[in-house]
Amino acid sequence: MKKKITLFLVLILIAGLFTGCAKKEEPAPAPESGEAEIDDQLAAIQKAGKLVVGIEGTYPPFNFVDEATGEYVGYDVDVAKAVAEYLGVEAEFIMAEWDALLVGIDAGRWDTVIADVTATDERREKYDFSDPYLYTGRQVVVKKGNEVNMHTLDDIKGKKVATNTTNSWASKLEDLGATIVPIDNTDQCASAVINGSADFCMFNNIVMSEYLKNHPEAELEVAFVIETDVNEVSIPVRKGETRLLEQYNAALAQLRESGKLKELSEKWFYDDLTNNPLGN
Repeated sequence: MKKKITLFLVLILIAGLFTGCAKKEEPAPAPESGEAEIDDQLAAIQKAGKLVVGIEGTYPPFNFVDEATGEYVGYDVDVAKAVAEYLGVEAEFIMAEWDALLVGIDAGRWDTVIADVTATDERREKYDFSDPYLYTGRQVVVKKGNEVNMHTLDDIKGKKVATNTTNSWASKLEDLGATIVPIDNTDQCASAVINGSADFCMFNNIVMSEYLKNHPEAELEVAFVIETDVNEVSIPVRKGETRLLEQYNAALAQLRESGKLKELSEKWFYDDLTNNPLGN
């Protein structure tokens, strides 16, 4: 009986020694001032070897599918590829409807959106934006020969406008008394005006020119131009991604200084639209 008790005590002692030698899990030190979160996004992109970019893919000449090759092409696509190259990675594009693009950044579906995104005051509340890489104007477009009688923003009251609900002008149009007819893309916008389900839509000067080039039969015309409205097209990032934002700005600065940004603008828009026409 004593031998059994002694053996039992020896086993307990041995087990205790092994337990004592086991390495304890030490909690990871808490990041200071959010530095880990800031570093992680840029580091994750470079570790993955790719910059994942959300685009519409149906928005020529900004981003669309080349029917001959099946590849994404356009001004935004070229800019995204150049930015990715500066970061030392490849650009990968994921197509989604416009209203889902910025949400995709929040959900982590892609790293950013490079798709004619205007840096509005409302969007700046949630995202940080790079320096502008394109400036566009805005036009109010109506059906040819109609009697909508639109000449200024005061004439918008009581009219129906075809636009997506996350358009940078959507809330302004409602404040001006317009009723929104929801659409997802340029074709739907134009169709709504042509078939009469909307009184007008708003295209920037580039999109209007491109649409009429591809649809010369479209019964559309410019009612008036909003002279003081200039869209600053920029690259959004989540708040706090300071290092990533700095890299975007450095990439865009290099593209501007080298003349590449101007070259891309002239390639896709037949004009240099990379400087603010209002001079500010």
